[in-house]
Amino acid sequence: MNRVGWTVAGLAAVMLGVTGCGSGGAAQEKDTAPAPTASSATARPEDSGAITKTKMRMELDSVTADVGAPPNDPDWARLDAKFQIGNLGDCTVSYKGFDTAAATLDVSRTDALADALTGRGWTEPHKRKVRTAADGTVDRVEGVFRKRGWTMVMEYRLFTDKRSLGLTAFDEACVKKIRAAGGAASPG
Repeated sequence: MNRVGWTVAGLAAVMLGVTGCGSGGAAQEKDTAPAPTASSATARPEDSGAITKTKMRMELDSVTADVGAPPNDPDWARLDAKFQIGNLGDCTVSYKGFDTAAATLDVSRTDALADALTGRGWTEPHKRKVRTAADGTVDRVEGVFRKRGWTMVMEYRLFTDKRSLGLTAFDEACVKKIRAAGGAASPG
């Protein structure tokens, strides 16, 4: 499967988890990530008003650049621009970066990203989920953050040949509105 295919599969899994329809996870999965701590990043002044999709796009681009993550993958960006799960695509903004020579992804990058998000006013309501492979290598990290009506899912994955880092932000009011109107089938 190519990386766009893996990305679509990952987004579908994330959507299931965010909407509460996912299951508990694999037997190797442990909730062993460190508890959220105060951010070492400098907090930015909070703007007022609603967070629009445009502001969220800027937030994702800015926070990933601040931690040295690779830019949003162009294939992913094209897919994201037209990807719709029912009408829920209207409620999401996402980022997906893959290892590059200039920006290698690893677990420490997820920690830096979490610190940068909390430094920008995002809260992390529970510990990150960390899964390790049989050899002890961390192959998946998932975190959830919330801020002013948005939920953001952070996901790091180690594949056999590459690592990826993804952020998907959901406008909670938009999701509720579409579901109430019957515009998106509930998975599960």
